[in-house]
Amino acid sequence: MNVELLEVEKKHLLSLKKEVDQALFVKIDDDFKIKYAHEAVHIEGENSITLAEAYTLQKVSTEKRISELEQKELLNHIKAYDHVRNEALKGTIVSEDLIKDVHQQILEDIMPGGLYRQVNIGLKGQHQPPDYVKVYDRMKKLINDLEFSFKGTAIEKAAYIHLTIGKIHPFIDGNGRLGRLMMNYYLIQNDYLPISISDNDKEAYFAALDQFKIQKSMTKMVDLIVELLLERYNEVNQKLH
Repeated sequence: MNVELLEVEKKHLLSLKKEVDQALFVKIDDDFKIKYAHEAVHIEGENSITLAEAYTLQKVSTEKRISELEQKELLNHIKAYDHVRNEALKGTIVSEDLIKDVHQQILEDIMPGGLYRQVNIGLKGQHQPPDYVKVYDRMKKLINDLEFSFKGTAIEKAAYIHLTIGKIHPFIDGNGRLGRLMMNYYLIQNDYLPISISDNDKEAYFAALDQFKIQKSMTKMVDLIVELLLERYNEVNQKLH
C-alpha cells in the first residue's frame, strides 16, 4: 500500500512541477542539499556544525569556531551532491569511475579519495568487510550486476547499491556518505526526490545495513526508503500548496 501511495505522490509532484515556478523547486532542492549534507556528516561522525551554521557556510574559514576539517566535510558533501544530481539527470551510467569521483569529492583536501583500500579493516558487529584484495572484484561485480542482471525496481536498485557499498566497504573512510549519495543517484535518475537519513532514522537505518550484511536481505532498507520518500513528498507538496 505504501508503494502504491508513493507512486501517486510521485505522479502528483511531477504534474505540479509543470505548473509551479521552477525557481521554487531550485530553492527546495538547495535547502534540501544543505540539510542532507548536515545530516550526512552527523550520522556517523562527530561533526559539531549546527544546521543554522550549515546554511550560512560558504567556504572554509579559520575564523569560525568550527574546525576546518568539519567545514570541509560539509562543503565537500554539498559539492558531491551537486555532482551526483547532475550526473543522474544526464542519465550517466553508474561506473567505478563515477563512484571513485564521488568519493574523491567527499574527501577532497581531507585525505586521498577515490582509491580502493589497500589494507584489511575490522568493524563493529558480526559482519567484517572482505579482504582488501577482493575489493576490486566485488566492485566490478556490483557494477556488472547493476547494469546487466539486477531485476528489481528503481527503489530496490537504490537500496542495493548503498547496501553493497556498505558491505564491501571499498574505501578507508566515507563509505556511508558515498553509499547514501549513490542511493540518491538512482532515486533522482528515476524521477524520485532524494532523501536524507536523520538522527531520528538512525536506529532503523543501521538495522537495515546489518540485515543485508548478515542475512542478505534488503527488506528493511527498501521499507525505510519508501517511508522517507513519503515523508519527503509530503513535505515538498506542502511547500507548493
